[in-house]
Amino acid sequence: MALVLARLRLTIASRVRGRRIGAQWYFAASWAVAVVAGLITATLSAALVTGRGIGDSLLIGAFVAISLPWAVGPLVEPSLADGVVDPARLEQFPLTAGQQVIGLLAGALIAPTVLFTLLFSIGGALAIGTSATARLASVGVALAYTLLCVAASRTVQALLAGALRSRRGRDATAIGAALLVVGLYALAQSAQSAVETLSEQLTGPLGAVASWLPPGAAASAILDARDGNWADYWIRLSWVILAIALNLIGWALILRNRVAGTDRGRWTSAKPGVAPTELPLIPWLLRSLASSPAQAAAAQQLRYFFFRSPRALQTLIIPPVIGVFVAHSSFATRGLIWQSAAFAAMSVISTSFNIFAYDGPGFGYLVGSGAKLSRVLIGKALAPLAFLVPLVCGFTVLAWGLGGFSEDPLPGVLAGLSVVVGGVGVGALSSVLNASDQSRIGNRQGAFLKVMAWFMGFFALIGIGGTIWWLLSLRLPAELTGLVVLALTAALSARLIRAAGRRLNADPEKLLAKLAPVY
Repeated sequence: MALVLARLRLTIASRVRGRRIGAQWYFAASWAVAVVAGLITATLSAALVTGRGIGDSLLIGAFVAISLPWAVGPLVEPSLADGVVDPARLEQFPLTAGQQVIGLLAGALIAPTVLFTLLFSIGGALAIGTSATARLASVGVALAYTLLCVAASRTVQALLAGALRSRRGRDATAIGAALLVVGLYALAQSAQSAVETLSEQLTGPLGAVASWLPPGAAASAILDARDGNWADYWIRLSWVILAIALNLIGWALILRNRVAGTDRGRWTSAKPGVAPTELPLIPWLLRSLASSPAQAAAAQQLRYFFFRSPRALQTLIIPPVIGVFVAHSSFATRGLIWQSAAFAAMSVISTSFNIFAYDGPGFGYLVGSGAKLSRVLIGKALAPLAFLVPLVCGFTVLAWGLGGFSEDPLPGVLAGLSVVVGGVGVGALSSVLNASDQSRIGNRQGAFLKVMAWFMGFFALIGIGGTIWWLLSLRLPAELTGLVVLALTAALSARLIRAAGRRLNADPEKLLAKLAPVY
């Protein structure tokens, strides 16, 4: 019976891909990239095992680093999650929780990311000078490590599926994700400072702790097999297997509790007998505007970010937090202009490049309403400016204060606003040409490479804008340069929004097919 569920997952993935040429190319490209990247990392891990010394510590660090996206990815970016693990979708299946877990796990193992992880971890079996027994033992560890990564990811996804059904759970998840990003950044900063004394840091207490984390224990087991330390090999491999078992048991318990209905009251905050107070449809910030489809669409978009969609809330919190760290760590020595632009770029791509994502199948109601979709697009595209503009200004002023008030903050503000305004225009076009549904769990539709292409195009546009800024600054004051660049960016953004609106008015069915595909 579990095989039926695994086959169902693969069938759903195949039908999502369909017979579209672009989807087929993406499918082939994702597997090709996984193979190439996996072989490259396998070669590197084999070199670390062969090199010994500091290579041993680096291998442990690499195993821990590769496992992090598996464990924290569903929390930081829930759109990458697979909706098949949502307990609500499985409660009517005539399967036990254990059968569901086995079936979903079997289906999850057929993925490019899994192949990449397996190839990376199996590199230890290719090390020069390793015995045949050690190579075979390394293969066993690689299989266990890959299974651990997949099981951990699936358990987190199943846990989040229950938590995201209530306001309290959504808020707790979003705040937890933000704190997690902060923690990861602090860890990365520590690792960056440790590079200067790598041999001392990684062979000290930090390396000892990492070697007993389940991913680090897998790497240590490969090293034990190489050195013939079989007692320690079996201890560490047993710890990895125990971690896999704990994840699968936790996953099964989540499914069982969902079917029994015991997970519903955990996240609710409403008191019995107290009717919730309805929020006004139009936020106070927009009430001074004339009633129009654009105003209604902007109000709808802001409600998604702040009241209705947990995924929208996470994209509102996580990328700006990352943007703060990127701006501080990479551009602090280059001035406010660079810092503000970097922060603005990270913030705008998360809120403006898929503005119909949270409508999902509900986009059909917008089409049926008879409103001019170009006006709806304008409202949704401009809505993020209500919080992006204060964010950029606040960040720039804060960076100005932390820098000792040594620079003029106005050029930095203008640079950040130019990036935001440009991102709104590019995002509007991306939202029409490369939309994907994020209103439901698991609706990825194979758009990762396309999304990255749009991001790279936007960053290239920022580079062109930076070049124009530099050329103008040779003859104009910084403030006037910022105003000119902002005006040029606004003009370009307006043209992009109009082009996207015309395309949407001409053929809304293409966008509807992406947001509400018929299986």
